[in-house]
Formats: sequence, structure tokens, C-alpha cells
Amino acid sequence: MDAPRPITPPGWYDDGHGQLRWYDGSQWTQHTAPLPQAGPPRVPQQPVAPPRQQVRREDLVQVKRSKLVWILPIVFVIAALVGALSAVAAWNAGGFDADPLERTYADFVRAEQTRDCAALEEVTTRSFRDDLYDEPFTCALLASRPPVMQGGDPVWGMRLGPVGILLVDDSGWVGLDGERQRVSSVETYTLIRQDGRWKLDASD
Repeated sequence: MDAPRPITPPGWYDDGHGQLRWYDGSQWTQHTAPLPQAGPPRVPQQPVAPPRQQVRREDLVQVKRSKLVWILPIVFVIAALVGALSAVAAWNAGGFDADPLERTYADFVRAEQTRDCAALEEVTTRSFRDDLYDEPFTCALLASRPPVMQGGDPVWGMRLGPVGILLVDDSGWVGLDGERQRVSSVETYTLIRQDGRWKLDASD
């Protein structure tokens, strides 16, 4: 059995000859009509921006000039003056004077070489004495040991509040294989202000 043919509804159709022809639902008729003329392509219009509104001067918000513009330079000048005055005050107070540190070091070397236990305890802290002999310090230990310190020449020092730093040149001659050679060494000592005087607290 053949499949049913599709039914084309009546209407005007392009007959392929540049015209329209009427189809009555079963066959083409002699009735024709011209094809409708295609108009020019429609170009979409660009949106038009609204005219820019003029802003009046009186409508603008007045911004006051910040006070920081002239306050900050004054603050910087004052800070610089305070820093300079502090440096002058520290210099006048002897903050860069290493004499107290050098005297403390000399007293320490003298006390250690003469076995003066009281004088040694006066210019050193307990931790410094324990580190010097690698064991808890006692006056009996000081008396039983040969002097550890040979003494050196202080080359630079500075005090910063209750803390001082002293560099000591411990260079000396040593005998190696029957020959004497000079060994250069700079020791760094840290001193602290304790009980009203300077004391050696550490060495490096």
C-alpha cells in the first residue's frame, strides 16, 4: 500500500519563473501574480547619546584644602630638631665616651691576674665569671687556676643607655713549632650597668 501523499494547501506559491502562481490544492492554475519587491535592508539605528548637561560652577562641591599640607612639614622639622638635640645631649652626657668601659676592662684584667676575688666580682657578672672558667665560679677556683686573661688594648667602645660595647685587640705572640708568630684577634665585650657601676657581662 502506497504512503499517502502530503496535501499542499491552496495558496500563492513561487513557480520558479519569477512570479507567483495559484495552487488550488490539487493542481496549478493559470492565475499568476508578480513577486513582491524586496525593500532595501533595514539598518538598525544607533542609539543617540543624550546631550551632555552643562554643569554650573555654583553646583560644584567646594573641597577645602587639607590642613595636612602645611602641618606635615612642620612635624618633620620638629622631629629633625628633636633628633639633633637628642644626639647633642647624648654626646654631652658621655654616651659616646668609652672611658668607663675601658676602666672596667682594665680593672677586670688586673683583678684576674692578681687573684683579687673581691675586685673581680665587683667588675663582672656571675654569668661572665662562670663562662670565663667554664664552670661555676668560686674564689677558690680563681686561686687554683693560672690567669686566663693576658690583657689587650681597647680599640673602640660605645655606651647605649645601660648597655656598653667594647672591642679589645687581643693580638699577641705565640710559639708554634719553635717559631714565634703574631696572632691577631679582636674580642667583643658586652657590659651592663649594674649596682651603680659597669660590669663585664659577656664576651664574643
